[in-house]
Amino acid sequence: MGLFNKAKRDAAGFCAAATAVAVREGEMTAVKVAEQRLILTRQQGEALAFSALCPHAAADLTRGELHNGRVTCPEHGYKFDVRNGRILYPSDETYRLKRYEVKEEDGQVWVKV
Repeated sequence: MGLFNKAKRDAAGFCAAATAVAVREGEMTAVKVAEQRLILTRQQGEALAFSALCPHAAADLTRGELHNGRVTCPEHGYKFDVRNGRILYPSDETYRLKRYEVKEEDGQVWVKV
């Protein structure tokens, strides 16, 4: 999982985060965009971006696992749906995974931070 750091920004405020081919289905790609540590992935062909920090205790989600659209925190086992940010486990918590707007254009994945 390589770390990309791009500073290119478009008129709408989207920053170039990675090449489209670097963002693979069901895999996590760590990036740093506008000083934010993010994770890019694809789920059912759609590029998604979410914070690399667990909202529960700020653990590094890049060390976690991604399986079937769910990221698991390596520290406490919290599970989040990367498509909508909702917590899946534990069910009695209200934390949400921070997600970012994404677009693909000209062979790049762009993220609005």
